[in-house]
Amino acid sequence: MHTTLIAVDESTVDGVGRLARFFGFSEVMGRLYGTVLLSPEPLSLDDLASRLKISKGSVSMNMRALERWGMAKEVWIRGERKKFYTAESNLWQIIRNVLGSRERREVQKAIDVLNDSIQKLQNAENELTAEEQELARYYLERIADLQAFFQVAQLALETVLGGQQPLDFDAITQIDIG
Repeated sequence: MHTTLIAVDESTVDGVGRLARFFGFSEVMGRLYGTVLLSPEPLSLDDLASRLKISKGSVSMNMRALERWGMAKEVWIRGERKKFYTAESNLWQIIRNVLGSRERREVQKAIDVLNDSIQKLQNAENELTAEEQELARYYLERIADLQAFFQVAQLALETVLGGQQPLDFDAITQIDIG
């Protein structure tokens, strides 16, 4: 293979590895994705281990993770008993998969925690001293700011992902951003 093709392949695979680490995935996972993405043919676990100089066990574990994220899929090749993989090349679909399964869950969890905190403060209001009630009101103001932020984040995610569940526009329009 021409040295330019080799250099571009290596720098792209390394770049995807660094990018994966930036987004909270393992560098190996990113390098594996980059390798299958740049391969016009499906690659076996042995091919991937050899190309990246990592153990077959690490390749297998990380390829299963890539499958769960919808970034790669196992393909069957007639007459072969090995597992072969191709990359999902639709990057928009990958973003939808990752945001849909990870960020949606985290944003909803944050909203739930904030709602729970508001409920606890409201339930304890009669038990608090005047000074504690003042602090509770301060907490409620700050929590309302956080709620607004996470509701906007949720709206953005749903807009980008085209959510399956309808958005509660009434709740969103009540957000005080000022």
